[in-house]
Amino acid sequence: MFKELELKIEELLKEMGLELYSFKIKNDYGISKIIEVLVDGENLNSNNLELIHTQIRDRFDDLVPEDYYLEVSTVGAERPIRNEEELKKQIGKHIFLVSPQFKGTGDLISFDGEEIVLEIREKNIKKQIKIKYRVASQMRTAVRMWKKWVKNRQFQKILI
Repeated sequence: MFKELELKIEELLKEMGLELYSFKIKNDYGISKIIEVLVDGENLNSNNLELIHTQIRDRFDDLVPEDYYLEVSTVGAERPIRNEEELKKQIGKHIFLVSPQFKGTGDLISFDGEEIVLEIREKNIKKQIKIKYRVASQMRTAVRMWKKWVKNRQFQKILI
């Protein structure tokens, strides 16, 4: 029953230039039944999410059981990188990676399907490292943090 709904939502999001990142059926402490739809794409905000929610309800209401809530949200700024295709989309962006030789953040320079080239900073010096994809145990997108010296002689974290 839910597979048909998932496919229709995926098709709707493609029409809107967006991507279905995740579709889950979950329980909220055993009381509420929730259909969770995580959307990925550019320029997503609360207005877009409200429109998506309305479109799903209007078009596919017959596929959503009455005792289920529909929850639509974005994936978020820091999300898991689950496969090679998602990693390729992150080229030129900041990521977090764990491997036997490195754990931390850096800019993804390239990925050829086997080797990841990451630009990192060591003691404030830029350096490129190569890591085999098969040994990277964890990867996710990351938000770059900069520190700025402010008047009261303390560092202030700034999101870029």
